[in-house]
Amino acid sequence: MIVWLVSYPKSGNTWVRAFLSTYLHSSENKFDYNLLNKISEFPQHDIMNKFMKTEDFHNLGEVSKNWIKTQVKINLSKKITFLKTHSALCNIGGNVFTNKDTTLVFIYIVRDPRNVILSLSNHFGFSQEKSLKILTDEKYTIYPKNNAQLFPATHVSNWKNHYSSWKNCTSISNIIIKYEDLIADSHNTFKKIILFLNKHADIEYDENKLVKSIEATQFENLKNYEEKYGFQMGQKNKFFNLGKNNNWKSLLDKKIEIEINDKFKSAMKELEYI
Repeated sequence: MIVWLVSYPKSGNTWVRAFLSTYLHSSENKFDYNLLNKISEFPQHDIMNKFMKTEDFHNLGEVSKNWIKTQVKINLSKKITFLKTHSALCNIGGNVFTNKDTTLVFIYIVRDPRNVILSLSNHFGFSQEKSLKILTDEKYTIYPKNNAQLFPATHVSNWKNHYSSWKNCTSISNIIIKYEDLIADSHNTFKKIILFLNKHADIEYDENKLVKSIEATQFENLKNYEEKYGFQMGQKNKFFNLGKNNNWKSLLDKKIEIEINDKFKSAMKELEYI
């Protein structure tokens, strides 16, 4: 069965993925970039291309027809499989992204959208205005740019719809983690994740492994790792760049702040961002 790591882009998914891959797969609890391959991204080409032609990866409708087929194929291993996704929990042409028959649990990481904009701008080299258009676009879908990028289209939608689509799922056990809590109290927040997995996925809780894995994947350590070995995730600038300095109060244009607060008011109030 599948355990999802879910988030809107630039919300801390890679950080949690780095921590979990280190906790679960490193005997010495030391981070290595290759460990991230233990938690693949979905939709993934290496299984989905068994059901469809790679030239159809640009076609979201065709991709959606193969979401569940691919997940059923993954679950034939009879093992717990961790997968990362930025997809909304959507329904395209009657095809649901996932369901309780293929999914065991999901971990949803959410981040203040005012800081998401700054992170998007840094990652892609976009202006804040362009990042705002992405953040508020209900039809936002990530497409492969060319045939060399062999990944299927991923429907994201806007920040609020993405959050609500997963938050409102009551048929699958889940936990919602705020990026801000990961920063403010890393130990207890990552501990909360492992205890959740211990309860629902029979993942061993080991305090020593927890402490070492948190230390290995602290932001500064990941930043130093990138400086030494590189860390390419399609970004224009350094992947681990702003960190705690990504502060919308000092960096975000006031007009954009007002628009975000207005557009996402209900969800931001629910999450105590405003």
